[in-house]
Amino acid sequence: MPRYCLFGDTVNTASRMESTGLPYRIHVSQSTVQALLSLDEGYKIDVRGQTELKGKGLEETYWLTGKVGFCRPLPTPLSIKPGDPWQDRINQEIRTGFAKARQGLVEPRKSGEAGPGP
Repeated sequence: MPRYCLFGDTVNTASRMESTGLPYRIHVSQSTVQALLSLDEGYKIDVRGQTELKGKGLEETYWLTGKVGFCRPLPTPLSIKPGDPWQDRINQEIRTGFAKARQGLVEPRKSGEAGPGP
C-alpha cells in the first residue's frame, strides 16, 4: 500500500468531467479539443458550453461527436439534460441489451433434436 497518493490536475479534471457528463457522450475539455484539432484527423467537436467543475469554476467544455471517415454506428445519445433522472433509463437499456444478447446466444431447440452430449 503506497504511503502517499498524489492526484494532479489531470485526474481531478477527468473526475469532474465524468460527474458532469451525460450517458453516450464524450465530454472533453479545452485542452483535449486543442490536442485533437492539432492532429488534423477530422475529429468532430460540438460546444457544450460553460460547465461548473467543482474546484475549478466555470469552464467551456465540449462533446466529441465523431470523426470524419468513421463509418461504424454510434449509440444515439438520450435526450436528457443534466439533473434529469436518467439512471433508470440507462439501466433499462442495459437490461434490454443483455436480454437481446442472451436470445442470440441461446437458439431454441427443434422438436426431436437431441440436446448436447456429456
